[in-house]
Amino acid sequence: MKDVAEWMKNSRLKLNSDKTEVLILGPSPSAWDDSWWPPALGTAPKPTDHARNLGFILDSSLSMTRQVNAVSSSCFHTLRMLRKIFRWIPIETRKKVTQALVTSRLDYGNTLYAGTTAKLQKRLQQIQNASARLILDIPRLSHISSHLRNLHWLPVNKRITFRLLTHAHKSLHNLGPKYLNDRLTFHTPARQLRSANLALAAIPRIRRANARGRSFSYLAAKTWDSLPIHLRRTQDHLAFRRQLKTWLFEQ
Repeated sequence: MKDVAEWMKNSRLKLNSDKTEVLILGPSPSAWDDSWWPPALGTAPKPTDHARNLGFILDSSLSMTRQVNAVSSSCFHTLRMLRKIFRWIPIETRKKVTQALVTSRLDYGNTLYAGTTAKLQKRLQQIQNASARLILDIPRLSHISSHLRNLHWLPVNKRITFRLLTHAHKSLHNLGPKYLNDRLTFHTPARQLRSANLALAAIPRIRRANARGRSFSYLAAKTWDSLPIHLRRTQDHLAFRRQLKTWLFEQ
């Protein structure tokens, strides 16, 4: 923040206090000491229990509850509006419109849902189920799994896994941004063992599963190592995506 203050001073800019938020992540969000806040930035803002970044709502405990609530409210509102016009629209067009206005919201930043509670993921799954029923015009209480497969849609929990593993593949092969590439490395045993050829990721040790169990470096590595060996050895990214989606459909 001192660097930010110096840069803004040299650039003759002033921090907009109305657009500045402080979000403390951790078990004690009330432990806020603003003595370190640079005076050049003006009055220190009060900490908030949630903040929006790039359209994604983060809360102090990273539970993603507020984000899921916002997505659920927005998507169901859109589905209610689409229901009024879908009776005159063919199925293929319904699918494209729903993917653009609803499914895209489910997929946006969905890697951050990895490791969240089954209850939250179930709420997201209800949105996908309602979308499929609206597209195919099927009864509300009908079984949905076969219809999702007909639409070639992975269930929400598998969509989250798919996105997490595609990021992991990019990171392990230095195809992603550096801040993610540095988080994952292939496991290199001290001695020449058979595991050296298994393309396993190095899983970092963590003291508390609740604290770091959802971090990218831990969860992505652990999920990667659960893949079959032919997927872990696939180097081409597009081929990996195709094979991964096929494998997830078969699970």
